[in-house]
Amino acid sequence: MEFQADMPGGYRVEVSGWDSKENFFVEKALLEWEGEGRKEIALKNSLREGCMVFVRLLQPVTAGQNFPIAYQTKSVSSRDANGRVRVGLERMRPRAVAKDTIELNVKTTIKVA
Repeated sequence: MEFQADMPGGYRVEVSGWDSKENFFVEKALLEWEGEGRKEIALKNSLREGCMVFVRLLQPVTAGQNFPIAYQTKSVSSRDANGRVRVGLERMRPRAVAKDTIELNVKTTIKVA
């Protein structure tokens, strides 16, 4: 997916989820993205490390591709001079179901008297 950036490696996004006080929030922010590497945002809301947030791009190049993506917070800094918290993100992936990861070929023999 290609997106228009406001600055090199920066994308306008809408972030939603539950903050450190377990209140739901929606906030606009700038996602700093260095390719498939580091992704970071600065938010007014405090988050806990390890929580899940949803990030939706606000300016997609093609319509219909601005659905939210689930991310897990990997690092949370203390507030900066502007009152924002820098949050490192890692994209969450769906877990495989057991039948997709383990193939059981067990044959059971039962003797009946």
